[in-house]
Amino acid sequence: LLLPELYQLMRSALLGEMLDSIVDETAKSIQQQQSRMIAIVSWLVSVLLLVALMCYRDVKVRSLKIEMFFRHGYDPIPSNETQSGNTQKRSTEVLSGNHRDSPSSTESFNMFDPAHLPRRLAEYANMVYSACEDLGNFFGFQDSSVRNQAEHLLILLSNNRRYMNSHILRPAIQPPSPIHALHAKVFSNYMRWCRAMGVTPNFSKMNSSMSAPPAVASRVVDLVLYFCIWGEASNLRHMPECVWFLYHKMMEEYNRSEGYTQTRSLYAGHFVDNVIAPLYDVVLASVKSKHDHQEKKNYDDFNEFFWSSNCLRFQYP
Repeated sequence: LLLPELYQLMRSALLGEMLDSIVDETAKSIQQQQSRMIAIVSWLVSVLLLVALMCYRDVKVRSLKIEMFFRHGYDPIPSNETQSGNTQKRSTEVLSGNHRDSPSSTESFNMFDPAHLPRRLAEYANMVYSACEDLGNFFGFQDSSVRNQAEHLLILLSNNRRYMNSHILRPAIQPPSPIHALHAKVFSNYMRWCRAMGVTPNFSKMNSSMSAPPAVASRVVDLVLYFCIWGEASNLRHMPECVWFLYHKMMEEYNRSEGYTQTRSLYAGHFVDNVIAPLYDVVLASVKSKHDHQEKKNYDDFNEFFWSSNCLRFQYP
């Protein structure tokens, strides 16, 4: 008689323990899921707060449009600094010459509208645009590339204003202008190349089209020519001595013709078609060659040629 009752008690105890175990496990699982949900929600809230903070700091947040996220290319950055009427007029007149297409739409420039430049960029804009107009016509650089390098050079000159600060350099060793500082930095390798070649560096002569001191105007022409070559050199930038060779011979040709655009006005793209493309085709044919490594030349091998004086026998086309 006691066995059935004992059996029932044991069975009830086991069922109770099982139920308690199931309830405990279910409670733990629910608690873990709640912890995960809290962590996910906290992460999402943190991300949203970070995005909101970035948008709040962006001065353009008031003018954001949905379609801007689906555009390609650069959008102009409006200037918040006022410009004098004379500076705007000069910049617009220089870029609207007979041979260079003027920036009439937002696609004609990357970041800064030449007619509404910030004050620090407008300081040297007239000289830079005048040199771009002259050199672009003389050598046949591409219009878009010339505009890109004009903007590039103006930004570099603005950045080099830091050398005019006594906190950076003592007044006794400060360069005369940001143009002098940038010119010395950019052409330091060219000077070493000229010493190795045993030739005198070719720099621009007095540019009569600029109302600026000769030492400043000539350096602007040097910088514009180098950056226009560099901007269209494509993969030939991997051959820096080749770029210096081109600059050396092109400046020689420019000085020989006294730099006047009336002497020669080539179509936009002449430099790429007749100088860069033929050189690149030679390099590309060797790089893609199926020959063994010993008979195959790369950029460094071709660049070695421009470390020898033999390259000076060739003239600019």
